Amino acid sequence: MAINSKVELDNVFVTVTKLRRKLDAQIEAELHYVGYKNFKSSYLPILIMLYKEGRSVVNIAYDYGISKQAISKLTAEMMNESLLKTLVNKDDRRSMTLVLTAAGKRMATDARKCVSKLNDNYKTLIGKNKYDQMMESLLSLLAFHD
Repeated sequence: MAINSKVELDNVFVTVTKLRRKLDAQIEAELHYVGYKNFKSSYLPILIMLYKEGRSVVNIAYDYGISKQAISKLTAEMMNESLLKTLVNKDDRRSMTLVLTAAGKRMATDARKCVSKLNDNYKTLIGKNKYDQMMESLLSLLAFHD
């Protein structure tokens, strides 16, 4: 695909935003195709964060970089879809830990497969060295903002 203008080439915000939208649409379409009709791309970071262990809403919000209220709304939606459940935090009984249900684990596993497939496609498209350079550059940009 050709770059339409110098503005697109010079503007990291536009480029990253467009790529993010295309990634979201691709993963959403693939998961809908395999049967997850209610999957939303906004679920993906939470599914990945909770894949190995539970976390509090506060920790998820901090790591995701959005407000606790927004995460609470999103996790409530995911609980209604039976993807998440809450457990009493064993270290602080006043707080709750969110964990994936069996259905949430299945969705997370399938979502991780989609992401892995996209990564492999990108490595094939641009080559492993360019892919690794791109990832290193993106991680450097993220570190700059942290």
